[in-house]
Amino acid sequence: MKSTLACLFFTTTLATAAAAQTQDVGLYMDGGVLTVLYGQECGPVNCTPFLSGPVGAGETRSLTHFGAPVSFYAVALGLPGPCLSIPGFDNVLLLDSPLILGFGLTSTPPFVPTPCQQGLAVETFTIPVGTPPGIVFRVQSLGVSNSGAWAFGPAIEATTI
Repeated sequence: MKSTLACLFFTTTLATAAAAQTQDVGLYMDGGVLTVLYGQECGPVNCTPFLSGPVGAGETRSLTHFGAPVSFYAVALGLPGPCLSIPGFDNVLLLDSPLILGFGLTSTPPFVPTPCQQGLAVETFTIPVGTPPGIVFRVQSLGVSNSGAWAFGPAIEATTI
């Protein structure tokens, strides 16, 4: 009986630790002067960040968040963090010591529809001049899915050069 209760408790603990998946909250980061986009508009979010190209001191990057039309979003930059499931939020957080880069409301769906029928929002950030090379950082967004759930988008990891 004790082992059955222990197994039930262990299984319940694991079940609540797994994050629910929402696939319609996304994030892109541009590659600077290149026409490269890193990240995804929609799809599964797992514990592995997307890798981007390097970012030099003084360079500016644009981040495009995808989420439910006319809904709240926030975009943050932070150090690489553990894969953290937070109760009440779908998907996982992959940032440590996040700094909010911007927040607001997403647009209505654009004239050319996105694959998951989301609205979008754009934020930019610049790596400060004098930033030493070799710093690894991540960007990630938080928004609302089309089902109304709060969800983290995918994380994108970059290194300064």
